[in-house]
Amino acid sequence: MLRPTPLAGAIALVIGSVAVPECSAQAAPGADDKLDTVVVVGTRRSDVTALQSAAPVDVLSAEKLQDTGASDLSGALTALSPSFSFPQSPQGAFAGSIAQGASLRGLASDQVLVLVNGKRRHTSANVTRQGLANGRGAAAVDLSLIPLSAVSRVEILRDGAAAQYGSDAIAGVINIVLKENDDGGNVGYRFGGYDKGDGLQRKLSGWKGLALPNDGFLTLSFDAGSQDPASDTNPDNRIFYPGSTSTDTPREQNNRYRTWRWGSGNVSDQYNLVANSEIGLGEGLTAYGFATYAHKNTDADGFFDPPTTLARNYGSDALRRYPDGRLPVTRYNLQDYAVTGGLRWEDETLGTFDLAANYGNDTLKSTDRNAINPSWGTASPSSIYTGERENQQTNLTLDWVRDFPTDLLARPLTLSAGLAWRKENYHLGAGEAAGWQNGPLFGSLDPVSGRPIPGYYSGITNVDAASLERKVFGAYVDLEGQLTDKFQAGVALRSEHYSDFGDTTNGKLSLRYDFTPQIAARGSLSTGYRAPSLVQSGLSSFSVQVVEQPPGSGNWVEVQQRTLRADSPEAALLGGRALKPEESTNYSLGLVWRPLANASVTVDAYRIDIDNRITLSDQLPANVVGPIFAGTPYANIQSAAFYTNIADTRTDGIELAGQYQWDLAQYGRLDLNAGFAKTRTRITELRDAGGIAGNQIVGRATQGLIEHGTPDTKLTLSANWLYQNWGVTLTQRRYGEWQSLNASNPDLDQTFSAQWITDLDLSYRFDQGLKVSVGAINLFDSHPDKLEGQTLYGVQKYSITSPEGAQGAFYYTSLSYDF
Repeated sequence: MLRPTPLAGAIALVIGSVAVPECSAQAAPGADDKLDTVVVVGTRRSDVTALQSAAPVDVLSAEKLQDTGASDLSGALTALSPSFSFPQSPQGAFAGSIAQGASLRGLASDQVLVLVNGKRRHTSANVTRQGLANGRGAAAVDLSLIPLSAVSRVEILRDGAAAQYGSDAIAGVINIVLKENDDGGNVGYRFGGYDKGDGLQRKLSGWKGLALPNDGFLTLSFDAGSQDPASDTNPDNRIFYPGSTSTDTPREQNNRYRTWRWGSGNVSDQYNLVANSEIGLGEGLTAYGFATYAHKNTDADGFFDPPTTLARNYGSDALRRYPDGRLPVTRYNLQDYAVTGGLRWEDETLGTFDLAANYGNDTLKSTDRNAINPSWGTASPSSIYTGERENQQTNLTLDWVRDFPTDLLARPLTLSAGLAWRKENYHLGAGEAAGWQNGPLFGSLDPVSGRPIPGYYSGITNVDAASLERKVFGAYVDLEGQLTDKFQAGVALRSEHYSDFGDTTNGKLSLRYDFTPQIAARGSLSTGYRAPSLVQSGLSSFSVQVVEQPPGSGNWVEVQQRTLRADSPEAALLGGRALKPEESTNYSLGLVWRPLANASVTVDAYRIDIDNRITLSDQLPANVVGPIFAGTPYANIQSAAFYTNIADTRTDGIELAGQYQWDLAQYGRLDLNAGFAKTRTRITELRDAGGIAGNQIVGRATQGLIEHGTPDTKLTLSANWLYQNWGVTLTQRRYGEWQSLNASNPDLDQTFSAQWITDLDLSYRFDQGLKVSVGAINLFDSHPDKLEGQTLYGVQKYSITSPEGAQGAFYYTSLSYDF
């Protein structure tokens, strides 16, 4: 059970000692500031702009997001935010199903809380074991499911905020604010592809605003499209056919799979729908609601099995079915939806009450194509449904906020409080029997290879199927005020009870002092936490290989490679335990400088200490797990991984942001923006477990992902020039060095050099509302360093941790019409 922290206790005393005077009118926000926007995230005051806040907040308008030329929200945030990152080139079949989540300050994508209109967004039902620095083992929010056409602005709070918003807000908060238009609309079409001729993308998008009674609105938004596969690989260097001695022979060269894809898969039938509405009911009562729906199919290629591999590992029936080899393809079908409804009541005396209910569901189904279960022989289907992953989240919240004027303070004191109830469900549904059930030929000798015919194990098996549930109840109180004209302070305290791991209480203290109207200092101290996602708590999967034990004996047996549930008896033998929440302490100190009315510079330094960091272990080999499992029911498990809390980490960093709006008179306006982020994460403690050394459970490769997998610096530069009907946007990103550590041999470590990426968008708007744009993402065809040393059959060129550029330059054109 978690205990209240000293910081939380101190904040509680501060809150309890404040006298609450009567209410009066609220101070008006400063809305005339060209550079500044009143923010929702990070504060519950209604008179604070981004540059007036006690914590760093970035506000990215719809225009800024659209002008990047990015096709989705993740791409736009990558171009504009130096703190935001995720690898742009996940590779392999499984990667096609993984949500492209947000990452801030070099931490994991599930250590960022994502809100839509200030309400918690549900996460994906899937995780990846691929070596992604901010995504391995993380269940993230899929930002690609929110169409850019639906977004009014995005607010990024770069500060720990668990005391304000609850679990997951260790690295910060991203709040997506939807459009609130009651008239007008837009429709557009975008077409583009990579310069090498693949990855063609087609997208239709638009929005329409409708008026509702009592100054209400209904804004409908959508996008729909598809994307062809993209790949940049070398030819496979294996011998495909028995008896061949060289890949140069005509038979080997003519195999259609000699160059198989290792890149992004085919995306088809993708459409995202959003509705946002509000209507006045009278007497200060307003009803609101918003909903999202997304669907897409992704076809992702696996590793090619040449005829030689098929004959050896799958038997003669597989070779007869696929005489040129087998290219496994996994079809992922995604259905994602969420609906939120609420009532907001505003009263001059009692304040504002907000009652909301929310439900979100992410369901992913998978099907293997070009499949075969050798033990079923010719009866094996070639298309096998391999299971369902479903994540559900239900929220019920009641929030209250009221401003209390007092002669003791420069402005009214803002007091807020709230209650929150959340229910989470996670379900793993097994696939059809052909994906995991041994057939009548299992174990019999293949007439060609002489080896026992194996089974087939893919997706979710009957052993993996499970359902988990969690309930969370929480309460918070938040007090903010402008103590003097120059000094503002805020305190927050939040307690939550989890049905599966107990209680947690966290607090936050934030301060700001304005030395002059141009220069201010700000800082915060907070504790936070992240509960393990049910996806992480409930994940179980396995694959099976047929090996000869001992070698040369002719005794072929099936051995399992398992990802074990953290609380399973098998994991317990290896030191696994039911997961605990991550606990964090966040320190932040910064400066705000307004040298001109149309210019600003901010700098913020931070430290984030995380205890009990949730990490997916390395795949422990047979020489480690074999002796431990010997003589147990798990003796056939020869390789295993599981989630663990044995690591503590410290992240230090500094972030700079600057903007300048330059009025060029008859030559238009030029908006300049610059951002820089430097971050470093290191493991401060790695504990042993179950008699196994901590540096074996979390080995060199995983340590490298945590400490070196994200570029150490990121620089963003952008210039947007508007002149009459013309628009030109130039953005530049520089990623600093990052490293990949080999699991066992330091001589095979690789340091990747810095990389520049340049984007350009040119547009012309006709008087009739028609706009034409042409542009390029990665204009100069920049690529990351190529992989050195041995790669997968010589096929792979670039690391999956590469931040951008693995597929080269992407050129596009778009046409849109305002009405």
